[in-house]
Amino acid sequence: MKKFTLFLCITVLLLSACGTIDMRKISVEPKISTENMKKSSLKAGLLLNDRLTSYKYAFETGKQVFLMANVKGEIDVGKNLSQALYGIVSSKFGNVAVARDVSEIHDVDLYFVPRIKSFKYSPPFTGMGSHIAAVELETEIFAGDGRRQRSFIVEADGSRSMLNQFKMETNYDMAHYAVNEAIDKLLKEFSRKLDELY
Repeated sequence: MKKFTLFLCITVLLLSACGTIDMRKISVEPKISTENMKKSSLKAGLLLNDRLTSYKYAFETGKQVFLMANVKGEIDVGKNLSQALYGIVSSKFGNVAVARDVSEIHDVDLYFVPRIKSFKYSPPFTGMGSHIAAVELETEIFAGDGRRQRSFIVEADGSRSMLNQFKMETNYDMAHYAVNEAIDKLLKEFSRKLDELY
């Protein structure tokens, strides 16, 4: 009887983990530092179109071994990333003209058009894996008259090991950490690139 009860309890636990685990919306909360940026006297513009500002990454995995379930969620990347990019560019160039369309940008020496080239997030497949996020941002730079001057790509990744469950972190917490680590590293690279170019 005891063996049957134990078997029944284990079966119920395993079945309760099956199905789909919804990670809710993972928020991007960038931390940017603009303290050491060299100031430029150029007038700059920043084109933040809807494709960037409303960028969301939805994911749904196959069955994860450690959860015995599908994992799904949504990462709202564009809105806060756009605000962080504006913060960096305005710290570098002072008063920055922001627009959604190139026809709205006037009286600038140059303007930037950033876009997310790729974004990926994956939860661990096994119990010893990590939550991993990777992001790639391409930025085109145009002269005030619309001539393309150059472009550059910055990329970064972030991860959070499942060992952090011992610190009572949830899957959501670890995914949130991995995604924001990738975004913060990306913004540091973007800031460093602006300093290098101007």
